[in-house]
Amino acid sequence: MIGRLAGLALDARFALRPCPEFDDSPRSRAVVARWVAANALAAAGVTVSLAGPPVRAQTVFSLQAPSLMAMVAAVAAVPALVDQSTLPRTWRLALLALGLPVLDRSVAATLAGGASVLTLDGLGSRELAVETTPTGYRVGVGRPPLQLAS
Repeated sequence: MIGRLAGLALDARFALRPCPEFDDSPRSRAVVARWVAANALAAAGVTVSLAGPPVRAQTVFSLQAPSLMAMVAAVAAVPALVDQSTLPRTWRLALLALGLPVLDRSVAATLAGGASVLTLDGLGSRELAVETTPTGYRVGVGRPPLQLAS
């Protein structure tokens, strides 16, 4: 499996190279991130399902993921760029090694560029929750979190 993941990391770097299909826009980077995440999970024999309809509009998601692989499953289900500043250091290093594109500009510029953002800081406008299943992960898109009046 390590050999397959190393090969995937090399493939990811080629997918990010300039070509007619890739213009380095947030939307293109999110599509590549989804491809890398899905292939990483496939190399590990893990399945991912999306509970509910596909996400149509760009948004900032508060991610509820119990592990790094659960976060990768979220990216495989919902093309988005991860705000690595909200991740544990070990997760950031793993994403770097995997070659998964992450947020490389402001959240506002990313949303305007056609991509969603995943954050672990709980400040997103919608929730994205990942649960473990016997064969992999199920990703569910939730409603906006409730705001308590102060």
